[in-house]
Amino acid sequence: MGCMGITEKAKEIADVALEKAGLYSEKASAKASELAERAGEKATELSGVAREKAPGYLDRATELAGKAVDATAAGVDKATKGRFHEQIDTAHGKVGETLDRARGAANKGDEPSAPPITGGLGTPVPDADTAQGPLITPAATNPDEDAKG
Repeated sequence: MGCMGITEKAKEIADVALEKAGLYSEKASAKASELAERAGEKATELSGVAREKAPGYLDRATELAGKAVDATAAGVDKATKGRFHEQIDTAHGKVGETLDRARGAANKGDEPSAPPITGGLGTPVPDADTAQGPLITPAATNPDEDAKG
């Protein structure tokens, strides 16, 4: 009979342990839900901040990329002495169109903060001196030729 007393006592202890485990589990679940809710609110807040700032960064990046494309196209055209002018001009125009689309996506219907890049070599960007600064042009000398001379 002593065995039955020990078994019953073990059963009581196990029941108490399960009950307490259930309470702790409920508390942990409630805390996890609270933390998840706060994390979701913070993520929404930060997402809003990112959406506000992203167009400005994209617009600035397209502006700088446009200047780099202009300078690169002019430099390559000069380096090849105009032999590939048509191909360079075509590529320059396509890159300019892509940058214009990226700028348009950033502004989503707003007035563009910088004028669109035009397609031809030597074709100035409208209002370049006021909106984007002066056009970047390649150096007047060739560094390779200068090193030889």
